[in-house]
Amino acid sequence: MQDLPLAGVRIVDLSQIAAGPFATSLLGDFGADVIKVEPPAGDPLRQVDEAFGPGESAYSFAVNRSKRSIRLDLKTADGKAVLLRLLKTADVLVTSMRPAAVRRLGLDHASLADAFPGLVVCSITGWGGDGPLADRPGMDILAQARGGTMGTTGEPGRSPVKVAPAVADFVGSFLACNAILLGLRVRDRDGVGQEVSVNLLDGQVALLSNLSVAYHRTGAPFEPQGGATSNIVPYQVFETGDGWIVVACLTEKFWAALCRALERADLFDDPRYRTNAQRVAHREELISDLSAAFRAQPTGHWHALLDAEDVPCSPVNRLHEVFTDPQVVHNRMSLVLSHPRHGDIVTVNNPIRMYDTPARPWGYPPAAGEHTDAVLGELGYTPDEIGRLRNGGAAL
Repeated sequence: MQDLPLAGVRIVDLSQIAAGPFATSLLGDFGADVIKVEPPAGDPLRQVDEAFGPGESAYSFAVNRSKRSIRLDLKTADGKAVLLRLLKTADVLVTSMRPAAVRRLGLDHASLADAFPGLVVCSITGWGGDGPLADRPGMDILAQARGGTMGTTGEPGRSPVKVAPAVADFVGSFLACNAILLGLRVRDRDGVGQEVSVNLLDGQVALLSNLSVAYHRTGAPFEPQGGATSNIVPYQVFETGDGWIVVACLTEKFWAALCRALERADLFDDPRYRTNAQRVAHREELISDLSAAFRAQPTGHWHALLDAEDVPCSPVNRLHEVFTDPQVVHNRMSLVLSHPRHGDIVTVNNPIRMYDTPARPWGYPPAAGEHTDAVLGELGYTPDEIGRLRNGGAAL
């Protein structure tokens, strides 16, 4: 692992559930030594389903590769002492607790800066480090709701829809990766660590960038469009004879190509549809006409026809279809990890491409505390001391 970009970087990961653990797994894929510090009962995410047995959830397996796990009771003096010794060897600390809980444990940057001046402390929260919601529970579905993502989904006139993937958590993961790497860059340049923070709410608001400017310019409320886009036509999902296809005419060139593919010169010549602005104004008539056409043949027929004219299009893959999609297969986005008890575990590969030093996901998602003895030994604890810590419940 010494040739990977983050070789030599140690990350102490106190985060739980999804946003923090997935971020540290992605960094572990690139060579960081990630040590997941779990409470005595383990990360609560381990209990969310029983796909691999009690305490071995598929969700937990999905976000905890490329790391080692130890269990400490940080409410005990000995457990806290182990953590502080561990932090002496660390470059990064990641937390995902409510701000008051982090301060209560003395794990905020202000409490650690004097003892660990080079430490980058990454705080992941639901709502932010302060403000009216700072110490309220924060989680993916709440951030999707408050941050606006959920309010943009669904069919017109119907209920908002949660985005099925944990988009608030995983946007938080990607932002945390960036924040940690930026913090390390400054530390390496200036010799001083700092606090970096991300929160699930801000990540969702950031997703509104392409919608917010028009809203602030016009004041017109955004109305959910279902499988369509409000300001481009046609740029949406169409039902076909056997499924669904997305057609995306982002430019006039693509609109002309669509009309050729459909052999509909009448649409191209229609003055109502000459520009995108005119097509938006006459959306209902045009979409009704196109919808009737697409329902007449199966998805494969339309995909081949539109591809031939270079019209941007895609079938709508269901989850079970994604991992057999030719491009997904070519991109090697399925990752197989070998588990000593459960055999092969198929998960999603690291999406970051580095061509000289590519990601190298390793190991299987560890059991809670699987590496406690090994890590304590690396910190200089003797076998007798490890036994005392275990007998006292400080380490498990």
